[in-house]
Amino acid sequence: MSTTKTYIANIDTKRRDWTLTVRITRMWEVKYNPTSETADSLDMVLLDEQLQNKLKHQKLQGSQIHALIKKDLIPHFKEVAKEGSVYTISHIGVGNNKRSYQQVQNDNIMWFNSFTSLKFEPEGLVDIPMHKFNFQPFEHLAERNNRKGILT
Repeated sequence: MSTTKTYIANIDTKRRDWTLTVRITRMWEVKYNPTSETADSLDMVLLDEQLQNKLKHQKLQGSQIHALIKKDLIPHFKEVAKEGSVYTISHIGVGNNKRSYQQVQNDNIMWFNSFTSLKFEPEGLVDIPMHKFNFQPFEHLAERNNRKGILT
């Protein structure tokens, strides 16, 4: 029996048990109090292999989403999740991304929970780029200035 792949562009907030194959392209610790010794969350950008750009002259790249691991689960995942590696992530939650200065253009955000599992996928089994960039024309930068929607 074959299973249908789920891509970041197809997820929604109606389910809370998604399974995706993604690359962790960026990962960083977030501290709400700069003097705190421990992180409040471990945040990351996930990228999949789905081809998004339809224009023939543009390089095709995957979809991105911001994901996070809350403070109490960081010890469980910190040694397993590595920036640059590809994983099949199961039982990951999805919600509406209402944060200011979003790292990627996506209306959703994902979070790990106590049921989330990470399965490392060796390089070459899935064709996911190492990075994705959304360049903006220079003349559009001024209109993005002081907007809290996306980090510029």
